[in-house]
Amino acid sequence: RLGLSGNLVFDANWDIALADTLRLRASLARRSGDIRVLAERLPGSLDPGTAVDAGVRDARIDLRIDGETVNSTVRWDSERAGSVQAEFGTRLVRDATGWDWPLAAPLNGSVQARLPQVGVWSLLAPPGWRMRGTLDAGLTLAGTRQAPDWSGRLQADGLALRSVVDGIEFGNGRLRARMQGQRLFIEEFLLQGAGGAAGGTLSATGHAQWVPGSDSEGGTLSRIQIDLDAQAQALRVSARADRRLVVSGQLQARLRSNRLDVQGRLQADQALFVLPDETAPRLGDDVVIATRAAPAGAEAATPRSPADTPGAGVPVQTTLALALALGPDFRVQGRGIVTRLAGTLQLRAAAGEAPQLQGEVRTVRGSYKAYGQLLDIEQGVLRFNGRYDNPALDILAVRPNLTQRVGVQITGTAAVPRVRLFSEPEMAEAEKLAWLVLGRSGANGGAEAAVLQQAALALLGRNGQGLSGGLATALGLDELSIAAAATRADGSTSAATVTLGKRLSRDFYVAYERSLAGTLGTISIFYDLSRRFTLRASTGEQSAIDLIFTLRYD
Repeated sequence: RLGLSGNLVFDANWDIALADTLRLRASLARRSGDIRVLAERLPGSLDPGTAVDAGVRDARIDLRIDGETVNSTVRWDSERAGSVQAEFGTRLVRDATGWDWPLAAPLNGSVQARLPQVGVWSLLAPPGWRMRGTLDAGLTLAGTRQAPDWSGRLQADGLALRSVVDGIEFGNGRLRARMQGQRLFIEEFLLQGAGGAAGGTLSATGHAQWVPGSDSEGGTLSRIQIDLDAQAQALRVSARADRRLVVSGQLQARLRSNRLDVQGRLQADQALFVLPDETAPRLGDDVVIATRAAPAGAEAATPRSPADTPGAGVPVQTTLALALALGPDFRVQGRGIVTRLAGTLQLRAAAGEAPQLQGEVRTVRGSYKAYGQLLDIEQGVLRFNGRYDNPALDILAVRPNLTQRVGVQITGTAAVPRVRLFSEPEMAEAEKLAWLVLGRSGANGGAEAAVLQQAALALLGRNGQGLSGGLATALGLDELSIAAAATRADGSTSAATVTLGKRLSRDFYVAYERSLAGTLGTISIFYDLSRRFTLRASTGEQSAIDLIFTLRYD
């Protein structure tokens, strides 16, 4: 499962003499064989290639104990999987109860490592991720067990991290760090987003410190302190076709005594999220999947709390304080909506509590398709004041290019939305629906039946689009409607008509209307000069240019 295979054969030997003093000689050394590692197909590629022999030349561990002195040596040398040489020495103490390794025991040692670019580093990444990079380290160890004193440098080049499913890809990274005492100083850490230099950069500096002390209270993690400052500059975080995100900003992370504090400000320089029309099916909460019974005598796999785990400490308590700005080009489309979003949110989370959002998000020049019509979103506000998944809604979408102002209004919350038809001035619900679907009053002749038919198709059709809405989408149109024959006020009768419409821009709309009983059609062009003036030009059996002035009053 780890992607490693091989046929290494080791020789082992030991020699123990226990008298007044303890003497031990033990070793484990390669005799023959090799291992196979993943080699990359092309230089700089993140895709794994075929498995190749590592070319192991030496693999050995030696342990020597003379009385209270302990020394150990590790050697690894290969042609394609790098080389490591490490030495370690300390002292043990013998008392009436046996052997002990005291906190004041002296330490000495060194580590020299050169690890090349091989696909085996993906083993350190989460499932579905690829990771690569070279490592060159030279460290020495002194001090005591309680206060180890490290010195030396770490250097990594060609760092890359990739997740194909998430569309995340970072590359051309490098790390420069040094160790001094119980501190690791990160002098330079740099990653580039997808696309090389055009993908922006992520840089970080800081240090991590090991605090001498006891592990009895907070566990091993309580002895680690981390200070990290990171900065993103036009960093391309995701490059998927349906999910693009470029961010800039700063983050600061501080870890103290099992408490992680993260704060900063991030801005989306560019974003595009395409919402799928259909989500993947999910099992209901009342569905339970039973796995195979465990073998007889096997211990049941029950969750264990940190207190039940030997050596485990208190879990990390995370506190968040982030300012999130949507920036100048944050776009969302799908499920009938096409819009740009703007606004600023404050993301906060106290230790052990669910994240909370404060602020509002508003739409900018958006449109929404409902009842088979393309509506302009005149007002779209999502107000967050608590849980991130249940904002308050204040949305108004109006059908354009009508003498009557009608649309759809959504209020309430995301969990319990309230949707109603809107008109100004107020009208009966059937009349609102007629204006919204047909673009005119439904009080004459057979138009009322057409209104009900169109509304039923829109409400009961697949994805709420209905037959006409789905056909209009397939043809690349914004409007496809059929109006039944109607009786005019003077007693004459108009024939049934078919209307095709396409919005070329926010203010420019083209429509073609054809009578089912006639031979000619009419092409109309609407251009909104302002909120009150609309220019309409039509040609067909009769040609005309109209300047329409609209004055609304209650």
